[in-house]
Amino acid sequence: MNTVRIVGLAVVLLLAAGSCGTAAAQQMDIDEVGNVTAGEMVIISGTTNIAPGNHLTVTVTPVGFAPTNKSEPGGAGGTSGTVVVQNGNATANTWAFEANITGFEPGEYTVTVEWVEGDATASTTFTVSEAAPATTATTAPPVTTTPVTTTVPATSPTPTAAGSLLPVVAAMAMGLAGYLVRRR
Repeated sequence: MNTVRIVGLAVVLLLAAGSCGTAAAQQMDIDEVGNVTAGEMVIISGTTNIAPGNHLTVTVTPVGFAPTNKSEPGGAGGTSGTVVVQNGNATANTWAFEANITGFEPGEYTVTVEWVEGDATASTTFTVSEAAPATTATTAPPVTTTPVTTTVPATSPTPTAAGSLLPVVAAMAMGLAGYLVRRR
């Protein structure tokens, strides 16, 4: 092959590659969950550039989760489910998963979100705290107070009425009229 044909073929291949472009990598983010109290419902949500209508699998598992002996009591499980990507704004679409953490023991949990039709994933952790113990209300004995006596002055100043706006408006009108006369 001659050099001109090779260079021409290289240019055509470069133009074809440039016109095809590269697809944007699929991304997912999880909003910070933070610290939640055992027994609460928690909304786990985030954003993605994956198109609306796609399905994501959300899995919540305890950190250090390992197979356990089913005959032994205890051990917090996890929860999982599928959510559908919703239309967001110009920069990102949204998703949300309502996780029932009733029965979760205090500790750290991992959230993993995976795109069902692709290979995009994201993960984060959050902490489940023990619920505060219920408190009982106690009745305090009544507090007795001594009334405070306030002396009111015999006469109070009489408020003055605001002056009329008529003199101000008249002065402004006269000033405007004088200005207009001088401009001629």
